[in-house]
Amino acid sequence: MNFVLDEFELCIFCSGSLYGSSTRIPGWIRGLSLLKLFGRNGRPCQSCGNLFEDNMDKIISKALLMLKDYEFSTIKTGVIVPPVIIEKLDRIRSKYGLSDAESVKLTVSRRLDEILSSKIGVAVEEEDPDVMIIFDFNRIDVSIQIKPVYIYGRYRKLERGISQSRWVCPQCNGVGCEKCSWTGYKYPSVEKMVGDVLKKAFLASEYHIHASGREDIDVRMLGPGRPFVMELVEPKKRRADLNQLEREINEKNKGKIEVIGLRYSSKGEVVTLKEAKFRKVYRLKVEVRNLSEAEVKMLEEKLSNCIISQRTPTRVLRRRADIERKRKVFKFNIVNYDIDGFEATVECEGGLYIKELVNGDNGRTRPSVSSLLGRESICKELDVIDILGDEYG
Repeated sequence: MNFVLDEFELCIFCSGSLYGSSTRIPGWIRGLSLLKLFGRNGRPCQSCGNLFEDNMDKIISKALLMLKDYEFSTIKTGVIVPPVIIEKLDRIRSKYGLSDAESVKLTVSRRLDEILSSKIGVAVEEEDPDVMIIFDFNRIDVSIQIKPVYIYGRYRKLERGISQSRWVCPQCNGVGCEKCSWTGYKYPSVEKMVGDVLKKAFLASEYHIHASGREDIDVRMLGPGRPFVMELVEPKKRRADLNQLEREINEKNKGKIEVIGLRYSSKGEVVTLKEAKFRKVYRLKVEVRNLSEAEVKMLEEKLSNCIISQRTPTRVLRRRADIERKRKVFKFNIVNYDIDGFEATVECEGGLYIKELVNGDNGRTRPSVSSLLGRESICKELDVIDILGDEYG
């Protein structure tokens, strides 16, 4: 060990990185012990030129200033180091066979973890911290990455003409114009109605909705509601009274939307939610001329327990790939009918386009109500009334 330190004048971080991994003691502590044992003549470190020691206090002060407005309970630091320092230490490792030595980035990071944890009074979290602090020793600068806050809930859309996500007005590109009533958006949205309230409460910079599927703008979402997670970006606060926020959202948007069961969530749940496949139950009103009782029975028989072959509907081809999918209709029950149409409930696999199940989309959906009756059928109203098999909440 002393051969290395006799040949090279190294700081506590560079020397500690060479010997830190052979012990449970952090590398920087190991480096401090080596300095006491073997001394140092006061010249700059031959690896980093005292880059770490000379700038540690300055860069920590900058980090503390950046963090002062944020609420968090766990942190982790990361370090960017000039490549030339890593190359010099690699040559020393190779020369003396120090194959188990830890990275100098890890040595410095562990020291920064300890200092910040002590100064702020929060825990160090290796895997998923509230705040990741990146110390860049190339530029002697700091950047922070704030973990989003995720809020789970269900939404019910009680009025037609509301989109799930924000849809920027194409006329003004979000600036606001007469066409969009100066809102900047083509339609009101669940995302904005919920997100604006949560953004204010958590002092977030932005928000994004993640939901288990979506319904068209002219379709209501009734029953127990659709599961969603709202991602709040760069929140300065991480805790709030979710029951109060739920009441606020519902009072502000009474008769339009409501949310149910707000609780804290996670990025992992977002992935699970978006990948999950649930059965959906719809209520639809169909317009078709000269409908007979025999045709009603035929539709129920032919479409229940039926596999539907469906190419991407013409109306969404501009934004989705033209593929063919197969989805099952489990139940097709006509609950009311007359000569001009019927009302039905449909239980089916998620991902089935119900409007096209009715109109056939010029043969792109097979079979359909139109193809089975041999004449035009139009879905006049559509509601989602249940999402089955949802284990969330």
